[in-house]
Amino acid sequence: MTSRPQSLFHRLSGRLILLQVFALALVVAVASIPEPGRWAIHQLDADGLAVIASHLEIADDQLVVNLPPKIRAAVAAAPGMWFLVADTQGRRLSSGPVPPAAERFFGDLGQVIAVDIYWQDGSPPGAITGGRMDSRIGPVTIVTGGGPTLGPVMGRLKEINPVYLAGLAAVTIALALAIPLLLRRDLGGVSRVADEASRIDIDQPGTRLTEANVPSELQGMVRAMNAALARLDEGLEKRRRFLATAAHELRTPVAILSLRIETLPPGPERRQLMLDVAQLAALSGQLLDLERLDGDGHRFQRLDLVQLVAEGVRDIAPLAVASGAELSYDAATAPVEVMGDGQAILRIVTNLVQNAIAHGGPGVVITVEVAGPAQIRVCDNGPGIAPGDRRQIFEPFFRRSDTPGSGLGLHLVQDIMIRHGGTIQATEAAGGGAEFIARFPPLPAAGA
Repeated sequence: MTSRPQSLFHRLSGRLILLQVFALALVVAVASIPEPGRWAIHQLDADGLAVIASHLEIADDQLVVNLPPKIRAAVAAAPGMWFLVADTQGRRLSSGPVPPAAERFFGDLGQVIAVDIYWQDGSPPGAITGGRMDSRIGPVTIVTGGGPTLGPVMGRLKEINPVYLAGLAAVTIALALAIPLLLRRDLGGVSRVADEASRIDIDQPGTRLTEANVPSELQGMVRAMNAALARLDEGLEKRRRFLATAAHELRTPVAILSLRIETLPPGPERRQLMLDVAQLAALSGQLLDLERLDGDGHRFQRLDLVQLVAEGVRDIAPLAVASGAELSYDAATAPVEVMGDGQAILRIVTNLVQNAIAHGGPGVVITVEVAGPAQIRVCDNGPGIAPGDRRQIFEPFFRRSDTPGSGLGLHLVQDIMIRHGGTIQATEAAGGGAEFIARFPPLPAAGA
């Protein structure tokens, strides 16, 4: 089972969003590269030093500190860790193995504002960090070193301003939301062309796809499709002209042949020849009807099915009598109105009756009925239609090998019903045989 191909919109949106996420990660990675000479960042950051500052006290004019458990655990875990504390009054406090170099370097520690010292080779006294901060006893300066350090990347990430990272995240999210909107707008021309292509109908020649607002990469394909549609319209027009010409040319010899047959003496051969000529005339009429419908020459108007079907039954009655069939018409008592093409609806009646004559057998009884809300029923007592053939009989040129006809009549009936917004159904008659039901859309009630 093949998977459904992903749309261009979703594919581009996903890839551009992933590209934005990758760009954000790359920016963060580049920003995390340490500065030259900064190979280690002390793990005890400003927050940790602030905790130390918050626990400072003065006892006997000396600085003392009662380290909280968290800081005591950090000091115990790193025996080499030390820190120096000094206030602006010159009081000092040291903890841990303070390197002598640091003692000398920070002789006047109380006046120091900020400290960040890194030795490239990592030799003692190692990285030193700290600065001035507020405490309960006033401003103090705390520096520390010798403790555990972070790696250069993690240390650099820790130093990046969180507001900067939040801004990058916000921009990435905004772009992730904006990319689909921008793509949907820019690909709107493609979606419109796809919609236009889905509505291309062979019965509506001259349809072309719109090239406006289509990306230049797809305009060549749209032009090629329009050229193909133009060639298709040209071919259909040639076919229509051929059908019309062939049907018109066929009517004259058929009429002459019919007149000559009528001069023959009565008998079975004359009757069979009349039926054959009637089928040939029906074929030419069907070709003309196909050309007429394809040319969209019909005009809909309000019609009374009762009167129209009665006219069709009168027209086909001579053929029914000549073939030995029994034809009856059962009309509704009240008018049954529809919107339609009168000539096309007459063709429905004649084609259905001709179909019953051709397939119903000798002496077939045919009943034509108009019923509400807007139906034409044609049924016979012939052999009927096999259930497996009831759909296929409406396909063009479909017919069983043992039956006469061209296979166009019922297809034409279906085409006419579709153009009227109705349906045609083949089923089994109540007493056996075939029944065709043509249903038209009923007219709305007056004042509706």
